[in-house]
Amino acid sequence: MRKLIFAVFFVLLGAALFLEFKRLTIKPWPATHFADIDEHFKYGSIGAEVDGFPYSIWRELPTIFADDLPNGFAEFGFLTEEGHDLPIGVSVRRIGVPRVGFNCGTCHVSAYRLNGEEHLVMGAPANALNLQAYITFLTTAATDDRLTADAVIEAAEANGRPPGFLEKMVLRFVVFPRLGEQVAGLKDSLAWLGTRPAHGPGRTDAGNFWRERWGLEPDKDSRVGTVDFPSVWNQRIRLDGWFHWDGNNASLDERNISAALAGGAQEWLLERHSIDRISDWLMDFPPPAFPVPYDEALATEGRVIYEREACDSCHDPGAAKLGQVTSSDILGTDRERTGLFDEIMVRYFRTVGEKYSWQFRNYRVTDGYANMPLDGIWMRAPYLHNGSVPTLADLLAPPNQRPASFFRGCGDFDPVTVGFICSDGFQFDTRLTGNGNSGHVYGTGLPEAEKNALLEYLKSL
Repeated sequence: MRKLIFAVFFVLLGAALFLEFKRLTIKPWPATHFADIDEHFKYGSIGAEVDGFPYSIWRELPTIFADDLPNGFAEFGFLTEEGHDLPIGVSVRRIGVPRVGFNCGTCHVSAYRLNGEEHLVMGAPANALNLQAYITFLTTAATDDRLTADAVIEAAEANGRPPGFLEKMVLRFVVFPRLGEQVAGLKDSLAWLGTRPAHGPGRTDAGNFWRERWGLEPDKDSRVGTVDFPSVWNQRIRLDGWFHWDGNNASLDERNISAALAGGAQEWLLERHSIDRISDWLMDFPPPAFPVPYDEALATEGRVIYEREACDSCHDPGAAKLGQVTSSDILGTDRERTGLFDEIMVRYFRTVGEKYSWQFRNYRVTDGYANMPLDGIWMRAPYLHNGSVPTLADLLAPPNQRPASFFRGCGDFDPVTVGFICSDGFQFDTRLTGNGNSGHVYGTGLPEAEKNALLEYLKSL
């Protein structure tokens, strides 16, 4: 009789686990949404959790790998807020099991430190976030001997969230067996990262992620498309121009969807309502004001110089050249990004969404970079499309006088030179492929007094 009871128990347990597995893997749970748009921007879902790291494991990684992550996920530049378990830019959704994913806040919320205080800035480039290092850590940790089901259970118990019996069974017999397969495939798809200069904080190479996705084998060449994260405030003044650093698309909708897909979303699980809601909010979301008083009289003089040097013709709202592409032959800036985006990529992009109502139709090849408005320019350092110039003062210096190497990834803001001044961190080398700091020589020949006035005006934007 006892054997029969045990047999029935294990049959029922097996059936329950099987049904749980089938239920979880067939139908994703509703995405996480927040009524407050600020909270939604930082923690809501855009559909990028589909292949995300299992949350039950992910949240215990800082404990299991305490020696590697003494500051938790802040080691990679993620920002945290009191009262939130997740870093800004991370969402959780149950797809198979609860998984973590990126959202708009991942790349577009930043912080600066001034006079010992840290200030959060919505819509700013996440200049301290090192996505490449984070992804590399996850893929390495997944195959580390320290990461086991027992280690996760012990860490969860130590952190005051002991898993129940069924959770333990799912972790041991569903999550961990599939994790190895998932990570093995991810490692293969990221092989191209090892053939190029490291991105470092505040930058990414979405172009090569797309090439890998399409089977174009970026691991077999050395083409670089690494660019800085952009700001996303004040989108309305950008609508008549071209988006992305090289101005390869004029559709805001396509820009937003492509960003979500590059962040890990899949076409079939895009949270269009969420993406559109955030897009509408950002249309008139204002840039941050300069954080300390500036010399308004000197800024007025700087405006005169700005107009005299025709800076307004490319960068002011309403200007004919705003949002249009200036050729690299004229700009003289690093060409790697424009060289990566070719007709082959345009052809592939035009297949994205072909089974849906939003098929991409607006991508094109350009030979330069788009003229951006300068709103909130003080919070968009480092400068140029590839983040190769640390401060605005350096950008006004001739290229041969700009720093050949500097640290980036900190939030220490210098209101005098207008940029982040780091004494350590990720060392950025402008001599590496795709990192060139040449070009954009406008204003570099001005007398120092005029440069100072121009810099003061830029602080006011």
